[in-house]
Amino acid sequence: MVEDVFLWHLDFPEERNWLEAEYMALLINLAEKKLKTKYKKILDIPCGVGRYHRYLRNHGFEVYGVDINENLIKIAKDQNKDFEKYYKVQDMRSINYKEEFDIVINWYTSFGYFSHEENLVILKKFYEALKPKGILILDVPARVFTSINSIKDCGEYLNIERWEKIDYRTMHLRFDLYKKEGNILKHVKSLDLNLMIYPPNELKEMLEESGFEVLFVFKGRSISDVKNRLYDIYDGRLVWICWKSL
Repeated sequence: MVEDVFLWHLDFPEERNWLEAEYMALLINLAEKKLKTKYKKILDIPCGVGRYHRYLRNHGFEVYGVDINENLIKIAKDQNKDFEKYYKVQDMRSINYKEEFDIVINWYTSFGYFSHEENLVILKKFYEALKPKGILILDVPARVFTSINSIKDCGEYLNIERWEKIDYRTMHLRFDLYKKEGNILKHVKSLDLNLMIYPPNELKEMLEESGFEVLFVFKGRSISDVKNRLYDIYDGRLVWICWKSL
């Protein structure tokens, strides 16, 4: 479908999906050792097409997925035939799980697309979904980037992506989809989003207000814990591991 061309970033190589699952498993293992517990049940939200779920299941985890996009959930079910009942369509602002999961994963810039108040509600929903000693794995950009443009070739379509800086923590994202017709590009559709990229100190306050305690903060896709040092504008991405204390 044309609408799905906007989701080019979900069509990653399998090697990347496997590597990200291995990294998540490593993070989970570090948290288990730190908190002296074992984890089993994961909520991935929003889950997209569940691209790394089978690799997490290979580690013995029970993985559930929630996403607001019906097309993505359909693909997730098609790709995980034995686990169709583990997927559902729902807005993460309206979930009402109560201490059902050991782990909540919010991965690959999936946080910050709503108002500040709604973003805070989402963190509180994540907290409520976790069992005591459960952890949140939150993967976010570490800083507000300068304005950037990029072009993605999607076969018969071309997707032009623009990130425009609005203020110190807000980016406006615009996606313009064009269909290739010979030497002509025909505009098909546009998508506009605002993304709030919280400075680390502000995100830490939001997490704590939601009830979490910060366990680790890892730089990029590493296990370099930067929780106890000053924020570095060159961090790029930060992976927050937060837990629900007893």
